[in-house]
Amino acid sequence: MLPTFIAPIFFVITIGASIGVLLLSFLIFSALGLDSGITLLALGVLGAILVLINWIFTSGYCGSLINEYYRALHHESVGVVSFMNYAFKHAPMFFVIGLVKAIVIGFFLTPLAMIYYFLNLGSISGLILYFFVAVSLVIIFVIEFLFSFSFIAYVEKKVKPFSAILISLNFIKEMHFRALVVYVLYCIVVMSLFVPLLNIIMYFVFYPIAVSAMIRFFEKQSMRAYY
Repeated sequence: MLPTFIAPIFFVITIGASIGVLLLSFLIFSALGLDSGITLLALGVLGAILVLINWIFTSGYCGSLINEYYRALHHESVGVVSFMNYAFKHAPMFFVIGLVKAIVIGFFLTPLAMIYYFLNLGSISGLILYFFVAVSLVIIFVIEFLFSFSFIAYVEKKVKPFSAILISLNFIKEMHFRALVVYVLYCIVVMSLFVPLLNIIMYFVFYPIAVSAMIRFFEKQSMRAYY
């Protein structure tokens, strides 16, 4: 499917452009003979801004990829132009959804990190670290699951970001076990993307299938969950 090939290209272009800006800025600062401390601070600030910009664009690319799969499932045209237009137009909306999810994850993980650090629990036993990591992963999985249909809801329902989040939460409340099964299968495909060589096959063959399955599942079941 064409969108599957397009998305990685845009990811690479965006990251490459950001790295290029950082390198160019470093060369300019060096040519101006600025103090190393000022240069480091300026590059740090610029780097943080570029990370934010990359996050926004990446959110748009991920959302646009879902939109392209949605269009393909409904026999609508897909391509570079439609991918770019949707990604750049809706990137801030998808970013808001991702930002809310990140805040929720941080809200739950920060107390755990503080307890572990300030009570110096690592000095008691190394197993405690593994326990905290396991708990953190479970929390992240649950939150990711609760937000898992937010992007799809935004694309399919054409609603605002916070409404998409609420739709996802209500949908999962109604379809809990079935939604969990679909999401676990999706996670298996995503995790396989970290396996060298296998990731190429999984991304270009099974990833579109997994995402399309989630879209179809949501589309068929969402009316009852939404209302």
